[in-house]
Amino acid sequence: MGTFRITELAKRFGLARSTLLHYDHLGLLKPGARTAADYRLYTEADLVRLERICAFREAGLGLADIALLLDSDGEETGILERRLREIGQEVASLRAQQRVLAGMLRTAAAGSSAPGLDGELWLELRRACGFDREAMVRWHREFERRSPRGHHDFLTGLGLSESEVVHIRMLTKNIEGNREAMKFFNELFDELPRQGPGSDESTVRALGLAKGLPAKPRVLDMGCGSGRPTRILARRLDAAILAIDSRRPLLDRLAGNAALEGLGIETRELSMFDMPFDPESFDLIWAEGSLFILGLERGLAELRPLLASGGILAFTELCLFEADPPAELRRWFDEVYPDVKTVEQVRVLSQEAGYEPMGDFKLPDSVWWDDYYTPMLAKIEVLKARNSGVLEAQEVYARCQLEAQMHCKHSKHYGYAFFVLRKAPSP
Repeated sequence: MGTFRITELAKRFGLARSTLLHYDHLGLLKPGARTAADYRLYTEADLVRLERICAFREAGLGLADIALLLDSDGEETGILERRLREIGQEVASLRAQQRVLAGMLRTAAAGSSAPGLDGELWLELRRACGFDREAMVRWHREFERRSPRGHHDFLTGLGLSESEVVHIRMLTKNIEGNREAMKFFNELFDELPRQGPGSDESTVRALGLAKGLPAKPRVLDMGCGSGRPTRILARRLDAAILAIDSRRPLLDRLAGNAALEGLGIETRELSMFDMPFDPESFDLIWAEGSLFILGLERGLAELRPLLASGGILAFTELCLFEADPPAELRRWFDEVYPDVKTVEQVRVLSQEAGYEPMGDFKLPDSVWWDDYYTPMLAKIEVLKARNSGVLEAQEVYARCQLEAQMHCKHSKHYGYAFFVLRKAPSP
């Protein structure tokens, strides 16, 4: 009987590894065996069970209902399931044809990537066309400026991991050397008190705006990083808190601190782009410094169904404090965050996406320095000496130093704002 590693099984079904980890956590699909090193091994029986799960999910069933169906052996259930799977196969075939045709149209119209294009082939093609390092950087920067979501999907299609894709987008770097650059990026940021601007006081103030939560709210902290805000939520709420992030070292750091403090926080390695949660799973979704990864409009749209009736979304967003900022700042934002909006624009988008405002406020300038820029700049000086002569490392440090310089010069024109929204009833 054949067995499959978790990555092999996930790839076979077009799922993320984190989805199978989630199914294991729920008891929906536990691996039938383990290696001597305690790695998961899935059997042929597990594969058949996952086929059923995927068919039920495709039909729109929730995970709780699927668990009940997997344990039922009635004849009528079997007949209905077979027909459901036949229809699913027909739909999958049509969708596959649709994707191929759409890809052919994109390729013909705009020279986009074709099926089978991966990172290695992409590099070879660009080099063959005479694209040097600077040209590659400009290409990715322009793609990010014109279509952040399209850029993300393109990079994902090259087989890059979620964290790789996010960091390429953040740094607008070319694919060549990105893994080396990310190693230095993570080395710099993983041990900082915070992975972005914020403060304990701002977290507490935003939580104070989240009125009307249930006695024991279900809380999702999305993109929690090392979890400074997560621990504040755990101390102030009698809540079941699930903290997710794509970086395991940061989750381990949060789990260790939570254990020392006796806090009830569950950590899980999950991508924000593949959250396998049923509708209305949470009363509060917290996204401090992380919603920009999804993109504001996409995040507002995709998180709303996950909130229970009257549920609350709290997030920080980098905003312009005026509609017409200085030209130097505007040019810089065109390179690093072309989708930046004013506070008022975020308010309008939130209401259009089906939320009611509960309050918002600008974060003080100190949040950029106390636990973020000051320790980051100090660590850069140490790392610059350690990694002297390493081009990828020096580029990461230079970009981060430039960001700090821009904020020092233009802090009155932009910054972070905290928004607390309630899910409005559907019309």
